[in-house]
Amino acid sequence: MKDRPEVPEEKILEVVNNTKKIDFSKPFDFIRYNFLLEILYIPFYFLAFLFVGGSALYFGLRVKNRRNNKILRKQGCIVISNHCHYFDTVFTVWHILPRRLYITVVQRNYEVPIVRAILRIFRALPIPSGPVGFKMITKPIGGALKKGHHVMFLPEGELVVMSQTIHRFRPGAFYQSYIHQVPIVPFVYLLKKRLFFGRDIGGAGAKFTQVIGEPIYPPKLIDGDRFPKKELDEFAERAASWMEHTIAEYHETRGV
Repeated sequence: MKDRPEVPEEKILEVVNNTKKIDFSKPFDFIRYNFLLEILYIPFYFLAFLFVGGSALYFGLRVKNRRNNKILRKQGCIVISNHCHYFDTVFTVWHILPRRLYITVVQRNYEVPIVRAILRIFRALPIPSGPVGFKMITKPIGGALKKGHHVMFLPEGELVVMSQTIHRFRPGAFYQSYIHQVPIVPFVYLLKKRLFFGRDIGGAGAKFTQVIGEPIYPPKLIDGDRFPKKELDEFAERAASWMEHTIAEYHETRGV
């Protein structure tokens, strides 16, 4: 796999209020299937729908290659994207509606008290830190995929606002795809800075283009407990290279 840069430490957003620690030594309900709660959450979903619809207009969201989302109507998939803006996951959920998309988030974000409640409502699940985290989420993810739902990973691991660099991928999404034998559907977000009378307004203001890639299928399962590391690295590289190529082509055509 190509040697890509790690997310620079100074770019990692610090979480300072993660005081509601999760004790994963006790049973934890990563994914809930509670019909009554879904009914109670309808007002939140309605408000979120209006908010995201307005945000899509504000950010000038454009979607390309919609034809590649056909697989999402047929079976559960792993969805991935670059993590370059606060709204990249939001617009992925928006695109996949009315189908369910469960979003994996780093543990420290899930330990912020009010944020945890919001993440729960909008179907986010934490990835436990440490080597056991991967094993803990494997069964819940498999259950969601079998029900035809989708699960989103952000392989870069960290948000770098307005970045158009693809950083080194974590392997979790690709290993989960392999274990459950479901395709990965890659999304990539192309950002163009918003200008005000020709001036960069700074911050996270951007024009959004969402590009949906063709499904990428995992290697076939092999006997035993070991993983085909070389094939999985090549699997991840296909997704990362497609994102890089799409970003480069977009900005080259605009002289950026």
